[in-house]
Amino acid sequence: MALYTPKKVVLNWYQYDASLSIDLMVSFVSAIEKQAVESIANYKQRRSVEAHGGLDHETWDLNSIFGEYFPSLQRRSAFLTVWSFLEHQLDQLCLFYQSEKGFGLSFMDLSGKGIDRSTSYLEKVAGLKGLKNTQQWDVLKTLQRIRNVIAHDDGKLRDRLGKHKDGIPTAMKKIGYLSGDDEIVVAEGFLSKVVDVCNDYFKLIEKAIHASEGVSVPHYPRRT
Repeated sequence: MALYTPKKVVLNWYQYDASLSIDLMVSFVSAIEKQAVESIANYKQRRSVEAHGGLDHETWDLNSIFGEYFPSLQRRSAFLTVWSFLEHQLDQLCLFYQSEKGFGLSFMDLSGKGIDRSTSYLEKVAGLKGLKNTQQWDVLKTLQRIRNVIAHDDGKLRDRLGKHKDGIPTAMKKIGYLSGDDEIVVAEGFLSKVVDVCNDYFKLIEKAIHASEGVSVPHYPRRT
C-alpha cells in the first residue's frame, strides 16, 4: 500500500515495512477512538427517548451499554487486529531472513506459534541477540495473556468456578487502561499503548539486526 517499496531485505525491514505498518495502526486506532466518541455523543443526544439502538431502558442500563460496554467491545476487536499486525510483521521478517540468508529452516518448522515462534526463529536461526531478555518482550508477553483472554474467552475474567484467572488482574493493572471484575473493559489510551509497545519492540529488533550485520542503524525520521 505504500507508494515506495524498496528491496525487501532484513536491513530495510523496520524502515520500509514495520514502521509503515505502525503508521497504519496509529491511523486505525485514531479512527476507532473517533467512532467511540461519536457513538457515545450520539447516545447522549438521544438518551431521553425510551429506546436506543434497539435496546430499551426498562431492560438495559443504556448509560453503561453505550457509554462503556460497546466502546470497550470496539477496542477489544481493534486490539486483536493490531496484534495480528504484530504477528505478521515478525513472521515477515523471518521470511526475509530465510530468503536472504538461504536458511533451510522456516519459522513454521519451529514449535509454538505467534510471537513466541517467530522470535525464537529470529534468535535461534537468524542469530539476533537479546530479544526476549528485555523489558519490551516482558510487556509484549503480558499483552499476549490479555489478548488470549479476549480472543479465546470473550474477555471473561473468571473461570467456571467463578475464580479470577491466575495472573490476569495483575497483568491488567501492569498495562493500565483496563478494568472489570467479570469481563475486561478497555478504556481509551489502551490501543495507543499497544501500538507504542509494538513499535518499541520493532526498534529493538532493528538494532539487533544492524548489530548482527555489523552496521549502524541509519538516521531517518521515525516514531519515538
